[in-house]
Amino acid sequence: MTDTDNSMQTFESYLDIGYDQTYRPQYHFTSRKNWLNDPNGMVYYDGEYHLFFQHNPQGTGWGNMTWGHAVSRDMVRWEQLPHAILPYDEGTIFSGTALVDHHNTLGKQQGDVKTLVAFFTFAKNPYGQSMAYSTDKGRTFTLLNDGKCVVPNQGLIKDDRDPKVFWHAPTKKWVMVLYVQKGIARIFTSEDMQTWTMASDISREVFHECPDFVELAVLDADGTPTGESKWLLYDAGFVCSIGSFDGATFTIEETYPKSDLGANFYAAQTFSNSPDGRTVIIGWMSGSNFVEQDMPFNQQMSFPSTLELRQSAEGLRLYRWPIKEIEILYKATHVFENVTADALAVQLAGIDAERVDLSIAFEPGQDLALNIRGIEISYDGQANTFKSEVCKPLPAQPVDGTIVLRVLADRGSIELFANEGSAVATSYVLPAPENTSIQLTGNAEIRSLTVHELKSSWQGAR
Repeated sequence: MTDTDNSMQTFESYLDIGYDQTYRPQYHFTSRKNWLNDPNGMVYYDGEYHLFFQHNPQGTGWGNMTWGHAVSRDMVRWEQLPHAILPYDEGTIFSGTALVDHHNTLGKQQGDVKTLVAFFTFAKNPYGQSMAYSTDKGRTFTLLNDGKCVVPNQGLIKDDRDPKVFWHAPTKKWVMVLYVQKGIARIFTSEDMQTWTMASDISREVFHECPDFVELAVLDADGTPTGESKWLLYDAGFVCSIGSFDGATFTIEETYPKSDLGANFYAAQTFSNSPDGRTVIIGWMSGSNFVEQDMPFNQQMSFPSTLELRQSAEGLRLYRWPIKEIEILYKATHVFENVTADALAVQLAGIDAERVDLSIAFEPGQDLALNIRGIEISYDGQANTFKSEVCKPLPAQPVDGTIVLRVLADRGSIELFANEGSAVATSYVLPAPENTSIQLTGNAEIRSLTVHELKSSWQGAR
């Protein structure tokens, strides 16, 4: 048995850290303390969503990469558990994915509890891909074959990494997609999860680390399934390609530029084994540097959102939308209809916008400026775009004669969703804690404004 570095199992020291610090995000996942980055191993099993993540168990800066672990029954309220996979044999644990071994391919199942299998990069020069498994619903993991690599380094770079693994039912094989070099992802197949055969390479001008590869139903412009499906491949920078996949080869039909227009959405991953057919995605909000404010934690995740592929006038396009479970956190709701910005000044002054889910719909062709906690988002009625210093211009053409914007604001972030999620921006911001205001200016006729004040997702937080 390969020894793990038990000095990294520091979770007991986390338990005296609460979630009530001034800058602690209140409905975006953060570790109780210390550094986190890429979401890893996102999988659903037996009523629980598992979120593993790149974690430094010994400090608030990057290093000592370990798989941290949290579970939730609703993807909103999380409970952090002891670190799941620790460094061993002078190497560390980089990103990867997890799955449910429904067919007991690995032969490790005990009783009726399905085995959870994690694939990760063993970061020891040169890197390789290794496995661990859990027979107790993710509470403990055992390294397979003492952590020896099941896919060795491919020889193109020293640090190929970040395996995405899933079951491909039509070919009855396991598939792994691996970043092997800038511009190249490699596809492997396996019947037993342990012996992997190279199937093909995917070449793309822009491709760098953390691949995710998922099949999406094609919806029409109204969100109704067409009966077709396409495969989506994206990398850490969320540059996305749509195409077809036969179990061995991915044929790219279209590639989009960076599909999040904010500055802080990176290394996103989707849940495997989703219980309801939704594809739900979470990204690391890279650059969310809370230690500058003397916080005991550093970095945060984006709020979970559904990922859909819809037909549009421009062709197939990705749509993202906050998961409906956010409604669990609604504590007060304010609705205004058919009013002007000036008429709302008094009513908005009474709303606490420290953490809100806000939606506004208004007439096109006019100008509007929305200010949330000092962060201004303006609409240019001539260009049909939302503009803000926290993101690139967000296109929002009128849909059925209306412009719509949804805003999620928390203590350390603002996320913008235009027109049902056709354009999205995820951004790290740190408003002044005392500024919890909402203001509207401009000449646009507001058809509706709905503001949900949110309670904290953390038990005991203020």
